[in-house]
Amino acid sequence: MCFLQGENGILDAQEYSGEGDVYERLGDNSQEHGHEFAELVIVEEGHGLHVINGRPLYIQQGDVFYVQPGDVHYYDELGTLKLINVLINPAVAFRYLQQMEGLLQQLSAQRAACYGWLAPETRSYCRELVEKIFSPALRAADNTPQRESLFFQLVTTILTAESEAEYSSTRYKLHKLLTWLQEHCFEEHNWQQLAEQFHLTTRTAFRHIKEATGLTPDNYLKRLRLVSARVKLRETEMSITEVAYLCGFANSNHFTTLYKKVFGLTPSADRRRPPG
Repeated sequence: MCFLQGENGILDAQEYSGEGDVYERLGDNSQEHGHEFAELVIVEEGHGLHVINGRPLYIQQGDVFYVQPGDVHYYDELGTLKLINVLINPAVAFRYLQQMEGLLQQLSAQRAACYGWLAPETRSYCRELVEKIFSPALRAADNTPQRESLFFQLVTTILTAESEAEYSSTRYKLHKLLTWLQEHCFEEHNWQQLAEQFHLTTRTAFRHIKEATGLTPDNYLKRLRLVSARVKLRETEMSITEVAYLCGFANSNHFTTLYKKVFGLTPSADRRRPPG
């Protein structure tokens, strides 16, 4: 879906995945970039890392977040990701809606705790709303009231979805667990206690983390730490040892070994590599 709209704040809707011509047509989202517009993003399928303003955040199916103008971001390991983007022009006011920015800020992509989450049925409903907003019937004439009404419905559905989620749902518990782990990825964890904290058995937590991320819980944490370290190596003058300790690695030699295994080159070689 591609449509440029200048008469109100809703610019465009785009759908892309990490594979195929749709992804290529929309540009290389694995390269760091920024926008003058804002993006409301729904993760339709898959999982990957969203690195925003130098911070890696794991995203998975059902996550929703808001990327603001001025944010610098890219998607890492995005081969399985399929996203729906609604592009919003902050320079053009909505005709009938007011104070939308305040609502959208509640989904700020800058903090994992702000990410929304949609259960499958709610995600399907939100997709239908997006399709209606950018349908030919509503684009053909001056249907701004209907389009803005549908957009407001989309945003409020997303904002209320988590409070209406089935709290006994394993998917919801997993979403909360993964969000918590991102905020505490540099710490050591007792997995049994952590699983109990989110009302899961250790076996269930391990199985669902592996299904959602493609990694064991320990390797998932290591990957978050390594991506954080890569950002710091590229964007700061900190020594490799300082970066290793800051990102949760007690031994810089072990850090270097893991780094090369995951990224294919040593931290010092990565630091010397020209950007781009």
